[in-house]
Amino acid sequence: MSRLSRLAALALKELKVVLLDRRARTTLVLSPIVQLLLFGFATTLEVKAIDIGLVDRDGGRAAQEMVAALDGSPNVRTLRNYHSEAALDEGIARREVIAGLILPQRLSADIAAGQGGEVLALLDGRRSNAAQIVGGYLGQIAQRAGAELRPAVRGPPQAQVQTRHWFNPNLDYLWFTMPAMIAVITAVLVLSVSAQSVAREREFGTFDKLMILPLRPHEILLGKVAPAFVVGVVNCLIYAAAIPLLYGVPLTGSLALLLLAIVVYSMSLVGLGLMISCLAGNQQQAFLGMFFVTVPLILLSGYASPVDNMPAWLQPLVAVNPTHHMIVISEGIFLKDLPGDLVLKHLLPMLAAAVVTFTMAWTLFRARSE
Repeated sequence: MSRLSRLAALALKELKVVLLDRRARTTLVLSPIVQLLLFGFATTLEVKAIDIGLVDRDGGRAAQEMVAALDGSPNVRTLRNYHSEAALDEGIARREVIAGLILPQRLSADIAAGQGGEVLALLDGRRSNAAQIVGGYLGQIAQRAGAELRPAVRGPPQAQVQTRHWFNPNLDYLWFTMPAMIAVITAVLVLSVSAQSVAREREFGTFDKLMILPLRPHEILLGKVAPAFVVGVVNCLIYAAAIPLLYGVPLTGSLALLLLAIVVYSMSLVGLGLMISCLAGNQQQAFLGMFFVTVPLILLSGYASPVDNMPAWLQPLVAVNPTHHMIVISEGIFLKDLPGDLVLKHLLPMLAAAVVTFTMAWTLFRARSE
């Protein structure tokens, strides 16, 4: 039997070990589909169905216009009336409402006199991101209500600003989150499989039998990583097909470039997981090591928060993070037909990460086997 045939046999054996395990099948087949469906609806950057508190001390036309504008907003679920500012403060403290408006007593009179009017908004700072978005909603609602009350101005028509959002015209959060989910979910799956490969042999006491195979250490490692690599590529391809079909996110770029990025990204993750597995003494240690690595990978990927907002000392870590580069490629190919030279710019760091991690895993594997 040739060396290539022995290597293929080892890879097939490792794949069977994973697929014949009922729990592993559930994790690798059912879990990614469930996660894709759940994350598609749960990981939203929008703030909808908000509850607003109101203290109306005016009761005039301006207050009525403001209440009508709030009731007509598609983002406002309920409008709660409070009899005093103290009661509104208590409602925010109890999380009955996320924000409150106080309409002063002379609001309508001041607007009618042409002096303008002021409305006080209170926001729940404990939910800072949602509060900022709600504050923007309230500002827009107040502007619309003020436009209804403002008397017509004679003279030439006023200039109007029309805003066009490139690559995501309707600002649909799914267009932003779903392409990134390819990188995030795949990172968890591939690392969980590859991190168990060598550690499982040590825990079951079969590591010595593995070493007597007529294969070199790097060939054994290549056979061990076959299941994780297949899991990564197959799941990425399933996501790439499901996202346009289920969520309507357009795939505007090259499918071939996306497939190339998926292969390189899976290699970089497999190398990292293999390095963890070579360091671990058993599967529990490998599992903990996988989570120790996965959380920073996702946090420093730019998925949850913009990379530009991170401290300067974290920027070098982001630059070597394969998940960050895969998110950039995935979003770029899906939404704006990212050209090949820019794809290559992000492929090279992932390829470098794969080479470094595989080399370190091979070194650790040789050291443990001697």
